[in-house]
Amino acid sequence: MSQITRREWVKGMALATLGTVAFYDAKSISPTHFNFTLAEDQTLELIMGAILPESSIPGAVSLGVPVFVKTMMKDCYEVKAQQSFKNVMGEIPKLFLNENKKEISTATESEKEQFLFQLEKGKHGVEAQKTLATLKGLTIQGYMSTEYIMVNHLNYQMAPGFFSGCAPIKK
Repeated sequence: MSQITRREWVKGMALATLGTVAFYDAKSISPTHFNFTLAEDQTLELIMGAILPESSIPGAVSLGVPVFVKTMMKDCYEVKAQQSFKNVMGEIPKLFLNENKKEISTATESEKEQFLFQLEKGKHGVEAQKTLATLKGLTIQGYMSTEYIMVNHLNYQMAPGFFSGCAPIKK
């Protein structure tokens, strides 16, 4: 029987402690399966295109804001809120079809806007109203934080306060 040295004992205890911490940390992470179907993804883009449409400057869809919204929903919202958001995105085409007798993908911008105003007022339920408020907030946040908007319209500089080492000294 061999004797254990102090160094081996400390190494073993450190590995055991780290293993325990890593086990509980990995156990606390719950994988979320928040994936949009193709129809829900198209609905999301259509609604975001109505919130911030294309004009002389790019709109929300062309700047990639839907990816931001989906990432925020997946990473920052509870499962209950994610499911509610997903359910409303699935219901919006049906609600629009029942109300306007046409598909949301073939609707004009003004028809989409009128529908969004009705959603915002709560005509189609509180859940749809909350989802639209969340979507509007995330769309605006994502749009305002895109590189194009920050650099070209908000005068964002990565490192402001330029250093000019060769400036002449005035007496």
